[in-house]
Amino acid sequence: MKALIRSFLLSLAAVTLAGTAAFAKTPTDAMGPELWSEAMAARAVHANAVKNDRYMVVIDYRRHSSEPRFFLIDMESMTADEYLVSHGQGSDSDHDGIADTFSNISGSKMTSLGTFVTAETYYGKHGLSLRLDGLDEANSLARDRAIVIHGADYVYGGGKKIGRSWGCPALERAVAEEMIPRIAEGTLIYTRGPELDAKLYAQIVNQAG
Repeated sequence: MKALIRSFLLSLAAVTLAGTAAFAKTPTDAMGPELWSEAMAARAVHANAVKNDRYMVVIDYRRHSSEPRFFLIDMESMTADEYLVSHGQGSDSDHDGIADTFSNISGSKMTSLGTFVTAETYYGKHGLSLRLDGLDEANSLARDRAIVIHGADYVYGGGKKIGRSWGCPALERAVAEEMIPRIAEGTLIYTRGPELDAKLYAQIVNQAG
């Protein structure tokens, strides 16, 4: 009888795992082949900056803030998890949930685009936070501007839009607490803006060959 029960439990576990795998998204499924291709090109360009190669992050600011647009890619399993993420107040002055203006200027409260790499963690006014270093001209002042990943109460699902930051990619608090330790110290973050910024991304793809 025990052997029969054990066999049933093993079979049940196998079915559960198969179901989970079936619903896991690939990076292409999550963000589309074009964006994933650009992200991998950026990774190739900035390969020397990648110290934590287990994960990669892609943010698609072309999507509305109510949509999951922060993609955490597990580079071993090649699966992608999706999360909500804020954009800056200055990037969405009419607060309609769409970021349409970007900047690298201190005090602009705008989101910066381009490729970043994660650095050290610290505890600040938002709790556990993660510093970012910009790798492109478009985001070279990220550290000086204190553009960091942190948790925020204004990031939550189920609404027509989420709140805005001062330029930081803020996450839901529980998500930030769990994710930040995993992606600290050298994870590449690739951010995509609207088509107006296509020149920046074409340059990245061309550099990667």
